[in-house]
Amino acid sequence: MEEKFLKLTNAVYGILAFFPESDPLKNKAKEKVLAIMENLTLNKLSAQSRLFEDIEILLNYLKIAESQGWINSVNYLIISNGYEKIKKEIGLPVAQTAKESTESTLTQEDMDFSARQNKILKFLEEKGKAQVMDLQTILPNITKRTIRRDIDDLLEKGRIVRQGEFNQIFYKTKQS
Repeated sequence: MEEKFLKLTNAVYGILAFFPESDPLKNKAKEKVLAIMENLTLNKLSAQSRLFEDIEILLNYLKIAESQGWINSVNYLIISNGYEKIKKEIGLPVAQTAKESTESTLTQEDMDFSARQNKILKFLEEKGKAQVMDLQTILPNITKRTIRRDIDDLLEKGRIVRQGEFNQIFYKTKQS
């Protein structure tokens, strides 16, 4: 099984060579690949729960790279399928299974958004309004640039509105 992890890690590193050298996403993705590899070698429940989160973050990084044209969709699918197989082989921790059952009540509209975007929407509904730096507290491993992309997408889809100017820009849900 460890040989599969190593091959997949090497494949991801090969794909990361196509990222622009100056883009911070390249280093973030490398960190996630290494964290996944570390957590795969540990057979602890706490490492497993972190593993699933790291895999999702890495796949989101690769999805961004695909949308930027740095990698093609075939490469993304191969890597994604490899990590999905690993997740199935390891099995979900009990805590995540319970979490997924509560998430099944999401509407189709909510499924049109990424997990990060759903976190942003939930935070805005709870707090009323927020700035990008507020959203970094709930998305600590995500760059401001990526959060802004998610916000721009939510703005474009009409789910949130922008208020203020310059460094006093706040975002809130459209209903608020």
